[in-house]
Amino acid sequence: MRHCFGHFLFTVSCILLPAAWSSSACAQNFTLSGSITDALSGEMIIGATLYDQPSGQGTATNTYGFYSLTLPAGEYIFTVRSLGYQALTDTVRLRENGVRDFRLSPAAVQLQEVVVSQAEDQAEEDVTSPRMGMTRIPLRLLASVPAIGGEADVVKLVQLMPGVVQGVEGSTGMFVRGGDGDQNLILLDEAVVYNVSHLFGFFSVFNPETLKDVTLHKGSFPASYGGRLSSVLDIRMKEGNNRKFTAEGGIGLLSSRVTVQGPIIRDRFSFMIAGRRTYVDQAAKAAGRTVPYYFYDLNAKANFRISDKDRLFYSTYFGNDVLAIATTRRDSSRGTDNVLDFGFTSGNYTNTLRWNHIHSQKLFSNISLIQTHFRYNVQGQFAGSALLAQSSISDAGLRADYSWYRNTGNLTGFGGSVVRHAFRPNLVNTSGNITEFFVSQSGKLLSTLESALYFLQERQFDSPFRLNYGLRLSMARVRAKNYFGIEPRLAVSYALPGKQALKLGFSRMKQYMHLLSSSSFSLPTDLWYPVTDSIRPQTADQVAVGYNRRFEKFKTAFTAEVYYKRMQNLIEYRPGAQLLLNNNYADELITGRGNAYGLELLLQKNAGRLSGWVSYTLSRARRQFAQLNEGKPYFARYDRRHNVALVGSFDLSQGITFSATWVFLSGARFTPPVGQYIIPNTGLSGVDVLPVYTARNSVKLPSSHRLDVNLIIRRRPGRKWSGEWHLGAYNVYNRAQPFRIDVAKDKNGNYQYQASGLFGFIPSVAYNFKF
Repeated sequence: MRHCFGHFLFTVSCILLPAAWSSSACAQNFTLSGSITDALSGEMIIGATLYDQPSGQGTATNTYGFYSLTLPAGEYIFTVRSLGYQALTDTVRLRENGVRDFRLSPAAVQLQEVVVSQAEDQAEEDVTSPRMGMTRIPLRLLASVPAIGGEADVVKLVQLMPGVVQGVEGSTGMFVRGGDGDQNLILLDEAVVYNVSHLFGFFSVFNPETLKDVTLHKGSFPASYGGRLSSVLDIRMKEGNNRKFTAEGGIGLLSSRVTVQGPIIRDRFSFMIAGRRTYVDQAAKAAGRTVPYYFYDLNAKANFRISDKDRLFYSTYFGNDVLAIATTRRDSSRGTDNVLDFGFTSGNYTNTLRWNHIHSQKLFSNISLIQTHFRYNVQGQFAGSALLAQSSISDAGLRADYSWYRNTGNLTGFGGSVVRHAFRPNLVNTSGNITEFFVSQSGKLLSTLESALYFLQERQFDSPFRLNYGLRLSMARVRAKNYFGIEPRLAVSYALPGKQALKLGFSRMKQYMHLLSSSSFSLPTDLWYPVTDSIRPQTADQVAVGYNRRFEKFKTAFTAEVYYKRMQNLIEYRPGAQLLLNNNYADELITGRGNAYGLELLLQKNAGRLSGWVSYTLSRARRQFAQLNEGKPYFARYDRRHNVALVGSFDLSQGITFSATWVFLSGARFTPPVGQYIIPNTGLSGVDVLPVYTARNSVKLPSSHRLDVNLIIRRRPGRKWSGEWHLGAYNVYNRAQPFRIDVAKDKNGNYQYQASGLFGFIPSVAYNFKF
């Protein structure tokens, strides 16, 4: 089968690859390649641009900081830029193939005119590139954007982008372009993170000081990505400073963290290690109270430069949530003590080993060995009974990605992956009286194999057209049965005068696993499971039309996109389904279809004293299941019609920054009871009172809006120790954000619905340091 895929990929490549040479190709061409790195830390810079302004020829570094540029022989004046760095200009006489590495120095905070200029090439590339639905999250704003308890969180920052809707207030749940929460592929150094939340979903597992680059894809997905329907959140960790030792961290109201990095062998071998832990439990204990919960994270990464053409990276993440409750109550009637011992642990760990190799100046490869694991354990002892419930999913995989820089404006990518998934859902052990309600279950191990081959082509023509296209062939083998998917990808852009462009994109995505969740929160009892004979792979077809424009005068970029997405084989629960500790969970599921469409607007300014963005989303998401709502279409639960986010950060002076966010959200959907009816019970000894509901998800919670602020006061720069105070507030005007609906009856017997909030005004203070 793998040989067939390989021959097919080769045949497709030969057919789809454009003719090699343009009219200028008669002249002798040479290739310049190399890397672009941070001059202080040695970190590879992703997306840095290298341009010769007179000829308009240039390129950008890939995910691993590598670039390749083929040009006719001659003399070129290259300008190298990246956001947040000082521009570098260098003259290169191209007479033969050569290697040139560039080092960029971070821009000083006070050099605002320099900082502004850094985004120009990248902003122009964003305008003319065929990529749609792709956003690079501005991590330099991560520390300044207000957050609950002063805890900077990259997932909360992503939720402020157009097309992304949060679930419960303050949670890390993401619902992208009408999709479900399990339709997001979240990667940490290429390893899948199955549970991204701590504290029941209110904080993500990503330590902000370990992050190097975060990219969100919502549409026109590159063919190298697959396995989910709605989005890809690709997160890359820092590699470790290979020039000097540094340490940074933060002390907040809820947790503290520290990150240490430095060289083991200067310019050759470096490391980064970071830890974070909540101390709410310890603080409460010191105050004579009990809060039996905490979480912790550990991130580590090492990179070793074997030679100029080879580099090894190893990265790992380990995190846990722990809840432990132990109480003793006296049973006076029996004269005995009843001991309640209850708790759970849940967590992830990931391991990624990557090998970068430069085969030639035009061919670059990355080979990765990836392991990831998520599990939960729930245990309890009470009144002579004991319960232990466990579930887990583990992955072990191999991935290979190749980039062939055939000539300027002509990039070919190809590769493949194979992953073994090991599911162990609902392992249950019980003893005592509880065995009458929950029977012990073995939780049999279920192994599946998911694989893919892909091909992609990025082509820039001499005309205003640019074209990206690709094909992904996916397969899952479950219980000796094969499921196949053909996933085409296409994106086209047409540049207009005045730094503006029109775009069109199409993508098909397949998903071969699903998440069972019995709550709006991220609970430890959520479990992943593969496709079955009755639950087919989910499929989504998405088409989008976009418009991009760059306003040079104001150094801002505007993006507008209209999309339509059709989804097949979506899953829902049967009415009255029992999911918790049920080993026959597949019998509780039904399949249906859905669609979503909307308009997304984004006005963004990434440089200067004032930076931030304004986003607006107008969207509609519907579902249809034969067994639900009488088979009629209904709105998805998180169908929020309007979504507005205003994010701003302003440097009042060199040492003081003020930032604020304002968010408006239409209410989520719910199904309220509107009456009751009475029927005789089965024994005809009385009656049962049953509720009458409206059509499914026919009523909206009230709309909500919230203002958050943050003031940063920095110590004067130029010292070895730098620190900054963060004084912030969440929900400044204390407006309740609808969280649940309380149903009651008035004196006339009419139903009344009252929306209850979760968080009110929450002040915060934190101190961050670096030395």
